[in-house]
Amino acid sequence: MISVKETDDELVKLHFQETLSLHGEMLADLLSERIERQHLTDSGLLQESIRYDAFEQDGNPGLRFRFVSYGRCVDMLDYRRNKHTVDTNREIWGIKQNRMKQNSHKWYAKYMYTSLYALISRLMYGLSEQEIQRLKGILQNRENTNRDPST
Repeated sequence: MISVKETDDELVKLHFQETLSLHGEMLADLLSERIERQHLTDSGLLQESIRYDAFEQDGNPGLRFRFVSYGRCVDMLDYRRNKHTVDTNREIWGIKQNRMKQNSHKWYAKYMYTSLYALISRLMYGLSEQEIQRLKGILQNRENTNRDPST
């Protein structure tokens, strides 16, 4: 017989696994879409390399993201852009130079860190009564299939 504590631990673990997997899928789609929208696709290697996997290490669920290393440099270099350039024509002659607004090339940090707070709130507050009942049903089905290997 499984104790109530073990069942609660299994419910929380299952909730974390599902939430992390759904979050990984959503974030991978969001990052791919952002890369495509900002036309950061020279060869398409960065967009194709975005991968996630939900894993469990020492009984603790986790989420891992992977992409080619130069992709992070694209994001970091946007911060290092010189934002305080001096327009000499305007300063000396009073002529305003026609310039197009430069687009931000941030594709990782904005979404990764913004969605982190949403993930934390889903993990902390996502176990409603309906969700607990659904997860209990999943655990019962797993237990039944483990007991009866003929099905």
